[in-house]
Amino acid sequence: MNTTVGRSTRQRARQVAATLTVVGTLFAAGATMAQSASANTGGGGCWDKGYVSETYGITELPCSHGDGSRGVRGETNYRNPNNISIFPCAQLLKANPDHSTIQVGNFGCLGQWVKSTERDGSIQFNTSTIGVSNGTYVVQAGYWEYDEKGNLVYILGAQGTPVQVFG
Repeated sequence: MNTTVGRSTRQRARQVAATLTVVGTLFAAGATMAQSASANTGGGGCWDKGYVSETYGITELPCSHGDGSRGVRGETNYRNPNNISIFPCAQLLKANPDHSTIQVGNFGCLGQWVKSTERDGSIQFNTSTIGVSNGTYVVQAGYWEYDEKGNLVYILGAQGTPVQVFG
């Protein structure tokens, strides 16, 4: 009888050890990947297909970022190898369930006409944060430039990856 109890006790001990190992592994993984309980944003990131080609050799890479609370900010990276003067801007769009979007905020523009001082023509425009309600949002990039006829035109660009705002 002691042998049976001993064997059963050893089996339980192994099961408990295995369970603790699994729980410890899950806890360790969760501790490194879980967001703060106060975080109200998820997703976001940069346009997942790389830089988007626009006019005059300019390319842009828009990004959408949640602030961990109830706000969304943007970052747009431009490559301007022909060193054309541009006036970078961005808008905040809300994505509707029918896949349409509506502008809910304007991040404004960089504040000046710029030409890159970098060899590769890179320019970066980081926006402030706009507070929003629950929903899905994207940052849309764009810029002002003069066309070949000297007319001021706005080039509406690509959108960053969606940010979910909840809670």
